[in-house]
Amino acid sequence: MRVYLDICCSRRPFDDQRQPRIREEAAAVAAIMALAETGEIELVRSPALSLVPEVEVRAAALVALGFPPLDALHLALAEQAAAAWFLTCDDRLTRLAARHREELRLEVALPQVVAWRSRR
Repeated sequence: MRVYLDICCSRRPFDDQRQPRIREEAAAVAAIMALAETGEIELVRSPALSLVPEVEVRAAALVALGFPPLDALHLALAEQAAAAWFLTCDDRLTRLAARHREELRLEVALPQVVAWRSRR
């Protein structure tokens, strides 16, 4: 399974851990990293500096659906990398993605979702 971590997920372990949600998300990110180290999942990334026309077109289509430009770009890059999951700690992004689930080529979720599914 290929997973794309949004930058907010990558930074979550460094956020204020006094809040229960942040602790939970940080633990989920750590579990996902451990799964990647054992080869159970594959973390993918796509450098935004090397855009191809298909990604630009797809990002524009996502912006037309209401995604903010930077989020649309990251979603398009994750789709291009054939990620099954785009993980984010951004509630607004997950709600918007849920409304447009049929138009997306991957699942958008909080990191806990993949961490919990992988434990089964």
